[in-house]
Amino acid sequence: MSLSRSLLLAGLDALPFAALASVATYVFARTVVHPSTVVGMLAGTVGVAVLLALGTISANRYRADGKSFYFTRAVVVEGLLSFP
Repeated sequence: MSLSRSLLLAGLDALPFAALASVATYVFARTVVHPSTVVGMLAGTVGVAVLLALGTISANRYRADGKSFYFTRAVVVEGLLSFP
């Protein structure tokens, strides 16, 4: 798999976590009375930061090991294994 494809897959895998971080930031920042433009910019900034951080970690793990690492799969598997 080429590096550009691994970066794309890493970014797509980190996308749900970035969206969740953006929504959580928006909801929690909205509880404090702020203008919606400030809250939107804050949520967007947090989402992009999470996307870049998780995508970078995933791409670096691919480069180091040569195997793909998917956050979504890891979270689902850990969640299923945590049931008694």
